[in-house]
Amino acid sequence: MKSAIKLNGTATSLSKYQPLFITDGEPFSGPKLSVQQALAKWYAILAKRDDNPMTDGCMFTGFPEEDLCNSLKADVELIPVLLMEEFISSSFHFDKGQYIKLVQALLTNISNEVFGKINQNNICISIETTLEFLQNFFYQYFEIHGLITQFRFSQFRDSSIMKLDYLQLKLNDSKLIQIFKEAVSEQSAFNKFAITWNQFIYLQNGIHEIETRSSSLTENVFRDFLYYHNFNAACFIEHEIGLLKSELQTILLNTDKIAFLHGRLITISQLKFKASTSFCPEQPSVKKQLTDWINAEIKQIELNERIVFGNDLQIAVENKIQTTLSVAKLAVLIRLLVVDKIIINPTIAPMLKTVSKLFTTLQKDEISFGSLETKYHAPDKATLNMMKDIMQKWTGILGKL
Repeated sequence: MKSAIKLNGTATSLSKYQPLFITDGEPFSGPKLSVQQALAKWYAILAKRDDNPMTDGCMFTGFPEEDLCNSLKADVELIPVLLMEEFISSSFHFDKGQYIKLVQALLTNISNEVFGKINQNNICISIETTLEFLQNFFYQYFEIHGLITQFRFSQFRDSSIMKLDYLQLKLNDSKLIQIFKEAVSEQSAFNKFAITWNQFIYLQNGIHEIETRSSSLTENVFRDFLYYHNFNAACFIEHEIGLLKSELQTILLNTDKIAFLHGRLITISQLKFKASTSFCPEQPSVKKQLTDWINAEIKQIELNERIVFGNDLQIAVENKIQTTLSVAKLAVLIRLLVVDKIIINPTIAPMLKTVSKLFTTLQKDEISFGSLETKYHAPDKATLNMMKDIMQKWTGILGKL
């Protein structure tokens, strides 16, 4: 059987046979099509299906649907070999990265057309095999942020929801498991199948790891897992902020609310995160989103407190102690003075508030009290090393005084 049909103009006539991929020994007088050209023709044929309604069980008049599907499947299965031949050919002059991305996009669109209109799973399976070939052999060009096919999404959704339903039951109807399940539906809220390869791999690996931990899985263990793997989906961020809001509503005094929020800042700063992974690469990390929200909440509570007591006074920048330090270095310097008992204030928080009002840094005229306190209690290693260099420099300066 010939492998496909000749596309005449805008796919209005589909009666004349024309091979798209030519195999050895096949007679053919026309020009040989590239993988990209053949896939573009296949997509045009399938996309025009609505303009060519099925007649007597045929997708196109005079052309049995079974023959069309067999031809498409045969062509798809030839793509890996033909792509390798194209790439090593001396006549190949396209940008390889753009070429692979275009082939990937065409395969995805063809699969979606088949899945949505013809419902031939055997073709979709062949396309998935070819896409996996692209991902494995041309990984440096593969568009990881491109959407997966509707077929792959459907298969993954059905299997993953079944596994997560079991885990949710095991954890007594865990809200966090429910949120993890919602990640897929959240991403597809505006597009029926809007989940990228990056998100698919993230969720697939996450579910596998959760399953391996199922014997010792608890709500707290699962939360730590989501933080560590930077599950920065909006539904998870909203859930965590909602818990903080609920806790704040039970606290009466603003000072106690601020103390509670500072405690959470310290806890979040000390959590381990895997920097190389995220569910939404275009969004800030879980750590940053929650830290930003807490700092903004602290600032708002402090502002409300000052307004209530009439203490909403601002110090002019020119009257502040201006430094070239960063917030992190200033925090470590203050802590050194406290540890060495040079600063002997009985409580740290009020003292740090005063520092945040009186000092500036190289980057900011207004220092966030929340940021200063977080860096005071949990200094990072890089800042500590830089402060050691400053201390050594001071030793040399002292010898010259």
